[in-house]
Amino acid sequence: MINIIDYIMQARRTIVFLMVIIISTGFLTYINIAKDAEPDIDIPFIYVAVPHQGISPEDSERLIVRPLENQLKTIEGIEEMNGSASNGYGSVLLEFDIKFDKDKALGDVREKVDMVKSKLPEDADEPIVLEFNMAELPTMVVSLSGDVPDRTLFYHAKRLQTKIEGIPGVLEAPITGDREDLMEILVSPSKLENYNISLMDLIKSITGNNRLVAAGSIDKGQGKFSIKVPAVYESAQDVYNLVIFSSGDGAVTLGDVAEIRKTYKDTESYARVNGKPAVALQIKKRIGENVLEINEIVRVEAQDYVKNLSDNIKINFTSDNSDYILEMLKSLQAAVTNAIISVMILVIGALGIRSALMVGISIPTSFLMAITLLALSGGYINMMVMFGLLVSVGLLVDGSIVMVEYADRKMAEGLNRLDAYTQSYKRMIWPIISSTATTLAAFLPLILWPGVSGQFMKWMPFMVSLVLVSSLFSALIFIPVMGSIFGKTEKKDLTNLNHKPNLKNISGFTKIYIDILKKFIKNPILTIASSIGIVAVLFNLYVNFNAGARFSVEGDTNQMTVHIIARGNLSPSQKLGIALDVENIVRKVDGIKTTSTLIGGASAEQMIMTDGESRSDEIAMMMIELKPVHERSHADILRQEILENTSMLPGVIVEAYKVERKPESGKDIQLELTSSNNFQLTKVTNAISNKLKSMDGIMEVDDTRSLPGIEWIINVDRELAGKYGVDVSIIGSIVQLVTNGILVDKYRPDDSEDEVDIRVRFPKDYRQLEQFDQLRIPTPDGAIPLSNFVERVPQQKVTSIERSNGTRILKIRANTMIDPITGKKILPFDKNIEIGKWINDQNFSNEVEIKFAGTNEDGEESAAFLGRAMLAALFLMFIILLTQFNSFYQAAITLSTVVLSTVGALTGLLITGQVFSVIMSGLGIVSLAGIIVNNSIVLIDTFNRLKDHTKNLNEAILHSAAQRLRPIILTTTTTMIGLTPVALQITIDWFGRSIEIGGLMSAWWVPFSTAVIWGLGFSSLLTLFLIPTLLALPNYLKEKKFYFDKRFLKTLESPK
Repeated sequence: MINIIDYIMQARRTIVFLMVIIISTGFLTYINIAKDAEPDIDIPFIYVAVPHQGISPEDSERLIVRPLENQLKTIEGIEEMNGSASNGYGSVLLEFDIKFDKDKALGDVREKVDMVKSKLPEDADEPIVLEFNMAELPTMVVSLSGDVPDRTLFYHAKRLQTKIEGIPGVLEAPITGDREDLMEILVSPSKLENYNISLMDLIKSITGNNRLVAAGSIDKGQGKFSIKVPAVYESAQDVYNLVIFSSGDGAVTLGDVAEIRKTYKDTESYARVNGKPAVALQIKKRIGENVLEINEIVRVEAQDYVKNLSDNIKINFTSDNSDYILEMLKSLQAAVTNAIISVMILVIGALGIRSALMVGISIPTSFLMAITLLALSGGYINMMVMFGLLVSVGLLVDGSIVMVEYADRKMAEGLNRLDAYTQSYKRMIWPIISSTATTLAAFLPLILWPGVSGQFMKWMPFMVSLVLVSSLFSALIFIPVMGSIFGKTEKKDLTNLNHKPNLKNISGFTKIYIDILKKFIKNPILTIASSIGIVAVLFNLYVNFNAGARFSVEGDTNQMTVHIIARGNLSPSQKLGIALDVENIVRKVDGIKTTSTLIGGASAEQMIMTDGESRSDEIAMMMIELKPVHERSHADILRQEILENTSMLPGVIVEAYKVERKPESGKDIQLELTSSNNFQLTKVTNAISNKLKSMDGIMEVDDTRSLPGIEWIINVDRELAGKYGVDVSIIGSIVQLVTNGILVDKYRPDDSEDEVDIRVRFPKDYRQLEQFDQLRIPTPDGAIPLSNFVERVPQQKVTSIERSNGTRILKIRANTMIDPITGKKILPFDKNIEIGKWINDQNFSNEVEIKFAGTNEDGEESAAFLGRAMLAALFLMFIILLTQFNSFYQAAITLSTVVLSTVGALTGLLITGQVFSVIMSGLGIVSLAGIIVNNSIVLIDTFNRLKDHTKNLNEAILHSAAQRLRPIILTTTTTMIGLTPVALQITIDWFGRSIEIGGLMSAWWVPFSTAVIWGLGFSSLLTLFLIPTLLALPNYLKEKKFYFDKRFLKTLESPK
């Protein structure tokens, strides 16, 4: 190793050239690397849906969902299987383990779906299989609106869609708010009866004449010619002239008995942007593409297209992720810059400008090298990566400070810079490697964080690990070489504290510290007992007076969703009217930039990936984009204002949520009840739901029981119908003429890229509920009233049936209120405990299984993992320390500082009144374990080296403490100073010359920063006194002649 060090110190030009190459490569990588807001998470969901027009939820469960479940449950790797049966479709949502092989799982699902097709109803549509990925959520919404006909908007939207989807990097740009074309054949019942034309004859003539017949080929000897009989419909006129019936008196065409028109399908949903009808394109990027570049290209292309259109058509860009990403990057870059400046000011004050610059070299070198490694590993810049860089600022300079401080001392003693840095290199290489390894040991287990939360959180420890590896390389290669070229001390005649030291010559703060320490090590048992007492008291205070716990962090945001809920058999136009009332109120709230409203339903992706789970009585959803933070109130205040202003609308429930970048989803409180006994399941759900509604501090309670409503059942007397020669299929077709019409065929007109349905139905006047009783059905004996063998009966409507892992499930969801006394939101964890106690006191049926889900479930899983990660980190650190010191005792006392750091972190949360965040505070405590032991490593390593040069061990202990006081204080303070602006939520933009207090991301990092700052400060203060005292303990026990086993005392002695 020594030979390698000498070689590195001689090959200085090569090392400098290598450093320039690494910095240049890292700088170019940072400019070109992909940047996104959140980490791309492979959400382990696969969704299988089978549409079936007109099927009831009960039949959907029996005929679609159960066969799918029975076949799909055999797939390997499924963690949970949720089925849903509703009007018109049945679906199954499969949740896999997060480590699943997406391609294999997708292949297995498609294979099983193909196998089950034969067991599904014959007239069911083709099954749809969808996969989900966070990266495929829209990065921007481009909308067209204006006072022009709908067809004009749809036409331009489709042309713009073609142009945008041609951009490399754009996956797709699906259109919302458009309406599908339809050829509608409105048949008059009276004319059919007058001409004696049966419905089946009508349908047969339409379908039989829409064929492209390849009639073969003919060979005339002079050549071979193909023969075709083209008879496909190309326009409405082709259908209008179709002959239905002919006789000697003439022919009856379809136009004689029906009105044929090209129109749109019945409107089921509407899209609006900023209060106006609109057609929107949802831009989705390909995985790994740069959001900033893609969205900029899309903007240019869209604006270029609109230039040539009339002024009546307006274009809007909403939900642009690039705005959020730029704001997030700007905020975190400013925080990193502030941390670097704070650290450098501190180091300059302690070491002088020349030595501080040596330390400063490690910051850009480590950062840029780490970003290069990130790119090589397939990573990209996101909010967690940037936070990893922020956390690393104070850590990465630790090794450099130790190296430069030692060399600075040697130069002050008279050595030249080459010899000083060479000696520092040889002396400090193992303490630096050990301290970096122990810090890595704390962060590396966190990379294995399981579940969706882990996919989100793992990027921070991964980035910190890359920076630490890079900083180790920098501290051991670049810093000694650069120091040997440019190093110079600004202090002279520092007391030689290495060989034959003289503590009488020390002065200032160091002397005060040594004088206090002398008293402590004279009676180690009292010092240790006092430390244990302090720790016990502080821990007891936290247990009794803490502010509570939550899974994640509540912060500000730039987006919100508003869910509009109303009950009843509402038509699409009625839903639109209600949504307009809410929209008009919401748009008047100060602080809102844009609004996008979708009325009548959402896509499968939106239902699974939006902030909260959708309600069956939800009629519309608004996506709100807020103004910049400094131009508006906090999102919580705006949310409260929206809820208060819309509470006056009768019969309408409005729920508003912040769209936050965090791994949890759904409402604060979520319970899942499963049972095969549907009566007991509904009974227990009703009891718990009513209890939640009566509890203080809880609002917005809803459950997934069927909503009150009416549906009509057509009961057919099969025996009587058979006497008239009528079967159920004919009756069903006649009924369809009154409702949505009969889909008889499809055609592709010249002016459309898609196939258009041809649907036969009665005119609007006949499409009334009362018309069922007056319908006449053709029979061999003539037309007779349908009411002769059909009875129309109303019954309670079943909106949907939910299933989980093969049994029925009902869910109860609620949010917590703002406490009027404290002004803070009531913690879900506290309410969950209260609800859990109440449930345990009830005598509910054993057939119903009740469990808490959502944030409570996620919080328990994350807390359990962090506990395991802490144990794994301590085990790895113990092995490293044992290897370094070759002493069980010294390894153990080094790890004792972890307890101090944990108590310090909890004390910090207690003093600041902060809530314990399972994710961020817990992450801070685990990270502290690796950071805090570094001080002890340097101190104990120095003690092991100096003990042979002193008369007694106590003198060696005091000597080591005096020598390592400055680097310990420096390394501790740099980490604390680097995170202080973040903990105070202060962002100073040096280039923009602005100071921002608060901000979108600021609250997210506060629990982590607070835990690290307080934990590090408290434990470092005690470490400076407790570790030397523990080192003195074995010698004290020997001198006092305590009756201990000699072998026990031997283990406490320092290694030779």
